[in-house]
Amino acid sequence: MSDKPTLFELKEKAKWSHNNVEKKEAISELSEYGYDAIPGLKEILNITAYEDIRTACIDAIKSIQGNLNDAKRNNLETTTTEETRDQKKEEAKRGRKELKLADLPP
Repeated sequence: MSDKPTLFELKEKAKWSHNNVEKKEAISELSEYGYDAIPGLKEILNITAYEDIRTACIDAIKSIQGNLNDAKRNNLETTTTEETRDQKKEEAKRGRKELKLADLPP
């Protein structure tokens, strides 16, 4: 089994550790899990009394959401580029099919 801590372990460490540095490290590690970490980060955000821990949670959530938005945007741009390329191929095929010998000048 891997030595990488689970989401639950990191969340509990960030919530209950007595050392703020450990809490911030746990939050940082949590953010590496991406979208799956957001509920845990929100839970930490709701129970902590320390402003620096709240800030770390908010920053981690914004970072994850920003990465998701970037990924969606890149995927959309890639899809749009592929669709545009496919549309141009289809138009070229249609253009060739519509030209007939009878349409050519004598």
